[in-house]
Amino acid sequence: MRFKTLGALLIGFGLTTNALAANTHEHRRLVNVSGQGVVSVVPNAFTVSVVLEERGPVVSKLNQQMTDRLSSVVKFLLASGVEEKHIQSMSVNLNPWYEHTPNGRQDKGFILSREVRVTSEKIEAYDTVLDGILSRGVDRIQRFEFINTDSGEAYQQALISAVKDAKLRAGLLAREMGVKLGNVITINESAGHSMPPVMATMRMKEEVSSSLPGQSDITAAVSVSFELIENYH
Repeated sequence: MRFKTLGALLIGFGLTTNALAANTHEHRRLVNVSGQGVVSVVPNAFTVSVVLEERGPVVSKLNQQMTDRLSSVVKFLLASGVEEKHIQSMSVNLNPWYEHTPNGRQDKGFILSREVRVTSEKIEAYDTVLDGILSRGVDRIQRFEFINTDSGEAYQQALISAVKDAKLRAGLLAREMGVKLGNVITINESAGHSMPPVMATMRMKEEVSSSLPGQSDITAAVSVSFELIENYH
């Protein structure tokens, strides 16, 4: 995990800094700045959501078939080192099954579907896991991505960096204006944190397992208002 402080280097990259702002209600001069922090992380796990489907006229039979297929998938995952707590059934849906024919729409019965989400830290074995669950009757992969399980801690570090960046930039502006920074009046954190998922592009079989994603960035942003004080000599 690499920690980066952007500081004044980001001034030319489009971050908005408002000039001196007069607060007429409190008779104080303020400077409003934005700060940004970035922490680079390397994915250490993967998560995949898969869907199983059964179609037919009898719901009880569909449910039994679904249970058998799901059991086969779960046994394979456990044998592959995936912890049971990381295998979650996300949802179960039952919908009417219709097919359009030259003679009109025909009622064929029901479609029973179940979504299962799997998370594993054995990132180098993602292709083996995908091959294994697909060969055991999974109908489709809903979503696959590489993730970092320590993103919360990384975001906190990025947030600290963002605050330092805001203070650095406010100090630079104050010095150029011949004043000093006073107390912090307001500080606001941008909602949430940004870590674009590293989406897998469904690697073909000829790709080797060592073909893993590189690092990605977690960013945090804040806006801070500082009081300005006359720099008396």
